[in-house]
Amino acid sequence: MRRDQIDHRWIEQVGGIEAYVFDGDDLAGEDHWRLLAENLRHIRALGARALTLHFPTEHADWVHDGDAYRKLLRFCEVAAEHGAAGVTLHANQFVAASDWPGFDVAERRRRVLGRLAELDAALAHLPIWIGVENLPVIGVQGIDYDPVFVYPADFAGLAEIGSPRLGVTWDICHWAVTHALARAVGNLTQRPTVLDPLDLPEAPLRHIHFASFAGIALPHLPYTCTEGVAPQDGDADPGVLAGMLGAALDRAPGAGVVFEVQEEDYGDRRTCWSTLSWLRSVPALRGRFRNGGS
Repeated sequence: MRRDQIDHRWIEQVGGIEAYVFDGDDLAGEDHWRLLAENLRHIRALGARALTLHFPTEHADWVHDGDAYRKLLRFCEVAAEHGAAGVTLHANQFVAASDWPGFDVAERRRRVLGRLAELDAALAHLPIWIGVENLPVIGVQGIDYDPVFVYPADFAGLAEIGSPRLGVTWDICHWAVTHALARAVGNLTQRPTVLDPLDLPEAPLRHIHFASFAGIALPHLPYTCTEGVAPQDGDADPGVLAGMLGAALDRAPGAGVVFEVQEEDYGDRRTCWSTLSWLRSVPALRGRFRNGGS
C-alpha cells in the first residue's frame, strides 16, 4: 500500500515483487482499493516481470467472517486484473496459548478446507493460483498459534480437493522454525524428532518464501522469535536452509521465490540484496539465482 517501499533497482535487475497487504482494515473502504490498484499499475509500469499478492493476516478471518471472505474474492479479482500469477493466503485461525490445550485442530482444518473448496469454485474464471502458506508451530511472541497448516502432512486435504488452482506457498523460514523447535524438544525429552527438514507437502508447490530466523518463542516464557532474518545472519543452519530451498525448487522448478526478509528501512532494501548475494554464493544454488530470483 506504500509506493515508496518499491525498490526500482530490484525490479530492473531481479524482476519480481510480492505486494503484501498486512491488515484487513487496510481494505475497508473504496479509497483503499483504489490505492492498491494504482500501486499495482505502477509496479507493472516499472516493468516488473513477476507479480504476486499476499492477502492480509490481521483482521482477516476469511473462513468465518463473511466480509473478510468477500474481501478475499475481490482481492483475487484485483490480482488477476493486474496480471498477478497468484495470491498467498494464510489460514488466519489464531488460537491463544491459554486456549490451545482444548483446541480441535482437525475440526478447524476441515472448516478451512471446506471454505477453500468454495473459494476454488468461485475463482474458476480467473487465471491465478492460491498458495496456502505453512505457518510456524508457534507465533513469534509465544502467545498464540495459527495451527491449521504447519507440517507437510497438514496439506493432505488440500491435495485431495484436486484443484489445479489450489496449492502451497512453502515458507522455508516458518518450516525452519518448526523443525528447529522439534529438534530442541526431541533432544530435551530424549525422543529425537522424526521431522525431515527436506520434507514437502503432497499438494502442488505454487510459490516459495525464503528467509532465516533468530531466537525461538515458547509458550509461557519470555522468549521471542524474529522471522525474516538474512540466511547468513540467522540461527538456522545455512546448509539446512539451502537444502530446504533446493528441495522445494526441485519439486517446483517454475515456482517464484520471495525473500520475505525484514529491513531496517523498507525504502532501502539492503537485506533483500544481501540475501540474493548469499544465495549466489551457495554452490548448490548459484546457477538458479544467477540472474535474480527463480
